[in-house]
Amino acid sequence: MALSFEDFVRIISAELTPEEFENGVVYAADSLISAGTTLPFPGTSIDVTTDSRLAFIDRDPMANWGHSSRYLLVNVDDGALVSMESRRPPFQDGGGVCWRMIYQAPSVPNAAVALPQQTR
Repeated sequence: MALSFEDFVRIISAELTPEEFENGVVYAADSLISAGTTLPFPGTSIDVTTDSRLAFIDRDPMANWGHSSRYLLVNVDDGALVSMESRRPPFQDGGGVCWRMIYQAPSVPNAAVALPQQTR
């Protein structure tokens, strides 16, 4: 059975470092990313080899861009996770991905969030 969105959020939450949990904002792609897809984001390109869900972690949302962030790709069949470092956000040219916020650290003001949280 494919990984549910709720299970995906739990995996991502468990994967956050203490720094990310205390200071970060996490965004998730709203839909599954099919195997064989290439996602062209600013400064990086992600080749998706298995049907997956995708998250983006902004480690310092109060800073201007050029700071540490990362993408997490989670295989929907077995929950295997791949982490990829980045220094640029995906939102300007999001590779056709629709994003939503899934976590906002209590220390992060709403004005620093790139996208609003959406309910399912």
